[in-house]
Amino acid sequence: MKLKPVLLQSALVFTCCAVAGLLLSNQLSQAQGQQHAANQEPEVEQQLPAALEKILENWERESAKIEKLEGNHLRREYDDVFQIEKKSEGRFYYEQPDKGRIDIAGMKIPEGAKSDKPNDKGDFYALKPGQDERWICDGKRIFSIDENEKKYEVFPIPLERRGVNIMEGPLPFLFGMPAKVAKQRYYLKLLVNTPEQIIIAAKPRRRADAANYREAKIKLDPKTYLPAAVQLIHPSGNQSTVYIFSNVVANKNRGILGGIFGKDPFTPDLDDYRLEGKVVAVAGEENVQRPVPKAAPVQQAAFKVPNMIGRDYETAQKLLKNMGFESQVHAGKPAQEAGQRIYHVYNQLPVPGEAAKQGATIHLQLYTDPSKQQN
Repeated sequence: MKLKPVLLQSALVFTCCAVAGLLLSNQLSQAQGQQHAANQEPEVEQQLPAALEKILENWERESAKIEKLEGNHLRREYDDVFQIEKKSEGRFYYEQPDKGRIDIAGMKIPEGAKSDKPNDKGDFYALKPGQDERWICDGKRIFSIDENEKKYEVFPIPLERRGVNIMEGPLPFLFGMPAKVAKQRYYLKLLVNTPEQIIIAAKPRRRADAANYREAKIKLDPKTYLPAAVQLIHPSGNQSTVYIFSNVVANKNRGILGGIFGKDPFTPDLDDYRLEGKVVAVAGEENVQRPVPKAAPVQQAAFKVPNMIGRDYETAQKLLKNMGFESQVHAGKPAQEAGQRIYHVYNQLPVPGEAAKQGATIHLQLYTDPSKQQN
């Protein structure tokens, strides 16, 4: 999943939608050096019908109550040129002000199955599974994870784009954007307004937003103002992506999530994954730098040292090598108690979670075979 910057930006737009507007894309585009002037078109507030004004007001008020959001999603990607639909499913998670996660898995397509979208030949679009992927934002970095190839890329978020400043993302109206700002940035139109559903169409007024999508349609639940579905029309007009949300829950206790993931869902477990790309992104640092300019020499990246404790030394060394680290094993104390396994790591330096650059040596201390101990 080696994505070009523009594709990566688009993928993050879709990620934002799936987490009800996590607003991550613009962070990446800013980190990749987009010109700020691209966003400087005049933002004259438009006059809207009273019904839409009231909806925006209610939406802003209800969104302000949400600190966490999670749920399931069904993703349908349509390619009108090749007349193909790709289907995926998964879950999404959001936590204020700037954390998000979306897990996407291509759905198994039965042999001979077709899309329900008709093509221009009187038949239907071909149906294929979507790509398996994960996107995680921990507030400082965006992780793009390829599940099939077991590799990942990391993109730092500049300090000025973190926290509440994430509101400058391309789809913030999906989650808590002030009504006044929404009217300045988007041409808004109320398509449906019934007790069962609200559908709003939004066309970008900014060139930077228009580079990501031509139009968005957002379906809301009038009782909760939570998103029920989002459709994005791509800039070309020949592709579109639809997210359909279900089992959306606001402010769910994070302890339950911890039980599912074993830890914070916004902290990816990448022990078995290979780092790709040349990006400056020091984990845990306050001064996360921008990606290296194309003409500049490549700089080293630094990330959290993975936890090798409990693994056998061969597996540990292989994983560390795949992630760009060197390793050195050291004989430690004999395995004499229950749970102590010979030739397995019980201590390491640097310690798990500490920042280290690629090429650094990770020292692994192993339990030894007590039968081979010298008297």
